[in-house]
Amino acid sequence: MTPLLEIKNLQVRFKIYEGELKVLNGVDMVIGEGEKVGLVGETGCGKTTTVKSVLRVLPTPPARISGGEILYRGKDILKMKPAQIRSLRKGEMSAIFQDPLAALNPVFTVGHQLYDVIKYSSASRGRKRLSKKEIRARSIAVLKETGMPDSERILSNYPIQLSGGMRQRVCISEALSASARLLMADEPTTNLDVTIQAQILRQLSELVAKKKSSILLISHSLGVVRNLTERVYIMYAGNMVEVARTKDLFADPLHPYTKALLKSVPKLTGEGISRGIRGRIPNYLNPPAGCRFHPRCDHMMPICEKERPAFFTGGDSDNHKVACFLCRR
Repeated sequence: MTPLLEIKNLQVRFKIYEGELKVLNGVDMVIGEGEKVGLVGETGCGKTTTVKSVLRVLPTPPARISGGEILYRGKDILKMKPAQIRSLRKGEMSAIFQDPLAALNPVFTVGHQLYDVIKYSSASRGRKRLSKKEIRARSIAVLKETGMPDSERILSNYPIQLSGGMRQRVCISEALSASARLLMADEPTTNLDVTIQAQILRQLSELVAKKKSSILLISHSLGVVRNLTERVYIMYAGNMVEVARTKDLFADPLHPYTKALLKSVPKLTGEGISRGIRGRIPNYLNPPAGCRFHPRCDHMMPICEKERPAFFTGGDSDNHKVACFLCRR
């Protein structure tokens, strides 16, 4: 597998009045060319911070990337100049954020916003400058690709005039119009009803496969990533705790946190009440030493309070890694 994006020991801190929040604590991740990868964890575990670090859109201050590397096609994004980062955003990477109403500018029409995205992403790849007629035709085409009804009329609408599902389709259209090699979808179906969620996820999967792009799907739902991804990273409190092929993770979860997440999912068969995870994500101002999950873990050992576990190979596959002393051999 040829790495498209490789994150190594990424550390992010946030300066606040009380001190410094240690949010990302040495994150490692690899996404291959054309690969579909899921990133799963509770709200507040650092998923969105990871994506914003890759895109270099974290507000600095208060945020500060204190260590690590983010390699895109072998080049460290953290060492790039602003012009190089803008070029990456225009033609190489795109993102779908979880709140479409906040992601879209309320004072410009859908057509105006799509026009700018298509115009500048095309220019970044060294192609000939598109005419207004060509950009309009492309805007209508990308909206139709996402199943948007009456796409031509939608171009003259403002975001507030659209439903949540339609706004999300506009965001997906913007992300896919650039034909980026890497698409990062951060909770792309938040606040949408179940039928619309399934429809958008299916369309997103088909469009990414058609364009042969890589995708990083961020979610707190294991069920969402199960049908869309090939490999899954489980994140807890700024640390990666497990990574495996999707089918291996669901067949044989190894980390206590992963097992607890699966037990928290309600069952359609009605087999009792789903179990939650006791406790809460730790305070990043003063996180626990060692394994950050140990205060909530039913299998906590003395070593868990002192040392942070490295990744150990577990299960039946060499690609199944877990950061837990229970799996140390």
